[in-house]
Amino acid sequence: MSKQSQWIGSPAWERGQKVERDFERLLVKRDPNYRRATEQEQYRHIDFKTYFGTIDVKAKKRLSRASRIQEEKLWLEFKNVQGKHGWLTAPHLDVVAFERDESFVLVKRVELLELADNLCDLSHMVESTDHAMYRGYSRKGRKDLLSVIKMSDLQFINYKVWRK
Repeated sequence: MSKQSQWIGSPAWERGQKVERDFERLLVKRDPNYRRATEQEQYRHIDFKTYFGTIDVKAKKRLSRASRIQEEKLWLEFKNVQGKHGWLTAPHLDVVAFERDESFVLVKRVELLELADNLCDLSHMVESTDHAMYRGYSRKGRKDLLSVIKMSDLQFINYKVWRK
């Protein structure tokens, strides 16, 4: 069994599927010719292919295992658990759609990456999620590279809001 398939059916996976369905209901109104990503495309951080580019939908996240699901802060993935391209650096991804309570916020991945490069000091590594704001963080035993920014930081780049 692959590591990917171990997550299928888990509560986190189910939640992600629901968020993608919620987004899809809005997407079909804007591009009736969109399509869901193939399994191969999903490995490249793509959930949908549209006339305006490829999209990865991000559900609201907890800041730590013990915290609540929230929408004020965003986890950014520079490298994935294998140390390869995270979704923020994935060259085939055009748009990231962040779930919020009442909407989705869509940003161009390259603009978000440029913003993150300006805001985050990845050379300053921290060991706790509590200190990951604008710093580099990696989970124990993994090769990932993550950081946290505020949703309000998106004001410095172009974004669109799709109301639910």
